[in-house]
Amino acid sequence: MPHIQYRMGSALVAIAIGATALAASAMPGFGEWSGPSRVQSAAGPVGAIATGAVDGCVSLSRNGLELYFTSNRTGNFDLYVTRRSSVAGAFGPPQRLPATLNTPADEACPTIVGRNRLYFLRGNATDEGDIYVSTRSSKGWQPANPVSALNSSLLDEAVTVFEDEQGREVVLWSRRNVDGSGGKILQSVAGGMPQEVAGGPNAAGSNSRPSITHDGRTLFFDSTRPGGLGGPDLWYATRPSTDAAFGPAIHLGELNSAGFDARPAISWDGEELFYSSNRPGSTSPAPDIWMAKRPRSSGPKG
Repeated sequence: MPHIQYRMGSALVAIAIGATALAASAMPGFGEWSGPSRVQSAAGPVGAIATGAVDGCVSLSRNGLELYFTSNRTGNFDLYVTRRSSVAGAFGPPQRLPATLNTPADEACPTIVGRNRLYFLRGNATDEGDIYVSTRSSKGWQPANPVSALNSSLLDEAVTVFEDEQGREVVLWSRRNVDGSGGKILQSVAGGMPQEVAGGPNAAGSNSRPSITHDGRTLFFDSTRPGGLGGPDLWYATRPSTDAAFGPAIHLGELNSAGFDARPAISWDGEELFYSSNRPGSTSPAPDIWMAKRPRSSGPKG
């Protein structure tokens, strides 16, 4: 099975590169997902989002206008952002985030929370990868600090955040071995001890890189569990309330491919899903950023 390799500091992170019908991916309040399309810059090749390098592991700002992602187009894995003027518009040329965030180490999997908080993974010579956080002030992004409560000696990455029905902030992320195996999705409630997320998301396979809807009731993630097309694939699970366990994981049908499909990032309004894939149509064998849309079938946005 082919692999895509990410070097984090001195560690080498190697990620291994019957389908459910697309109709199964529709959820209450939404129609079915469109076919996936590759995210491209309105600036064309000069300001390309997709390159021959690894481009992916994204998150989208709450207003849908900023897309943060990882790329090793300059050698290191660094953090980038691309912007659009409206959710109906095209993204502009990517900008590398400042040196307060990007260092000689490798940085990856950024997650924007609100307007002024950014989580991401940083690898170094002594750890497979830890989660760091930076805040943005009037002077720009400040130097990042490790989030000790979320980190371990394994690879910790891909934060996603929501507020539960009791008003507490809940942070979810994944922890796995350097070779991609053993992945579990964890959560910390109001800064408490990490616990495995209950229910379908951790029921089988290696499960990584979660993204949760802002109401905390639908969790998207990638997994190597049985039932995929080649792995990792995109899956999701739902629950009736934030204090309930998630139900069974459901395969995201035709959004997946026989290759690498990972780190799904759901928009705040639930109508767009961005993810990393090297499916046919990608610029190179390395992943590009892809997206799919779905219509809202009932109820107000947000």
